[in-house]
Amino acid sequence: MSRIVLDAVGGDHAPTEAIAGVALALKSGFLRPDEIVLTGPEQQVRDACIAAGVASDIEIVDAPDLLSCDDSPTEAMRNKPRNSIAIGIQLVKEGKASGFVSAGSTGTVVAAATLGLRYLEGIRRAAIACIIKGEERPFLVLDVGANPMPKAHHMAHYALMGSAYYECQFKTDNPVVGLLNIGSEALKGNPIVRDAHSLMQGLPINFRGNVEGDELFTGDCHVVVADGFSGNVLLKVSEGVAEYLLRTTLGAMMKAGVSKEQLQAVKKAVMPRVDFSEYGGALLLGVEGYVTICHGRSRAPAFANALRFAHQAHAGKVNEHIVQAAKAFNLSGADEGGSPATAPKGATNEENT
Repeated sequence: MSRIVLDAVGGDHAPTEAIAGVALALKSGFLRPDEIVLTGPEQQVRDACIAAGVASDIEIVDAPDLLSCDDSPTEAMRNKPRNSIAIGIQLVKEGKASGFVSAGSTGTVVAAATLGLRYLEGIRRAAIACIIKGEERPFLVLDVGANPMPKAHHMAHYALMGSAYYECQFKTDNPVVGLLNIGSEALKGNPIVRDAHSLMQGLPINFRGNVEGDELFTGDCHVVVADGFSGNVLLKVSEGVAEYLLRTTLGAMMKAGVSKEQLQAVKKAVMPRVDFSEYGGALLLGVEGYVTICHGRSRAPAFANALRFAHQAHAGKVNEHIVQAAKAFNLSGADEGGSPATAPKGATNEENT
C-alpha cells in the first residue's frame, strides 16, 4: 500500500497550508490523488480542500477530536482518541496506508507511533532522523527528539538504523558514522555515551568514533548519532544560527550597496541549504510504516516535500534495509548491564523496553 496519510489539521498554519501543500504535491507530480489520505474534522478539511481547489476525490477520514497546544501526549491519546494523529497512525497500522505525515505535536506523534505500531524486528527504540545540508553533502542526525534519555544500546541501534537509511536513501556505500560528543577521545563524555562508543565499535558500520559539534557541517560524517536531548538542541540551534547569519549577511550586503538582483541571487543560492522545508520533515526510524514529523511552522512547500519524502522512503524500502542490517548483526537490545539480549520474536513494544 503506497498511500500516505496527511494530518490536515496539524501545525501552526493548518489546515490552509497543509492543504496548499497537497495541491503543490499534486501539481509537482509527487503523488496522485488516490495516494493521499487526509485526517481531521471532515467538514473543516473538505472546506479547506474546496477553497484550495484540491481534487475532490481525495479521501478524507473524519477525526473530530481537535488537539490543542496544551494537550500532553498522554492526554491527547486518552481524552481525545479520535484525533487526526491517532486516526492517521491507525490507518498505517491497519495496512490502509504506508506512511503518515504530521506537523502536529512531536511528542504526540512519537507516542502514537510507538504505541500503535510495532517496532521493526531487532530494534528497541525509535529515533527521529533529520537530514541537514552540510558543506559537501547532506548528513543525517538521529535522534533529534524521540528519546531524550536513551540507553547505550538504543544509541547503537540508532547508528545501525542511520547507516542503513543513509546508504539506501542517498545510494552511498559504507557511510561514515560519528557519535556526537564533547571531545574526540574515546573516553570522553558521560557513561552512556562511552558505553555507546564501545558498542558501536563492534557494529558492522563504518564507525569513525566521536565527533564534536564544530565538525558536523564539514562533511566528515554522513550519519551523526546523538541522544534525543542533544540532537534536538543541535537541530534548533543550527536552524537559529543559519537564519541569523542569513539575515545578518543580507542586511550587511544591502547596507554596502549590493543590488537587489545580486541579493536575490545570493538568497536563491543559500536558502535551499538552510531552509527546513527542503526535505519537509524528519523520518521516525524504527517503527513499521513511514512516519514523517514536520516542523510546527511548516507551510505548503514543506508539506509537499514531506509527502514526497514519505513516498520515496516507502518506495526505497528503507525499513527493509534497516531490518536486514539488524539481522546481519544480532543486536536486538541489551539488558541493564549492557550485554546483548535478544527480544522474543513478535514481542510487543511494551515488552521491548
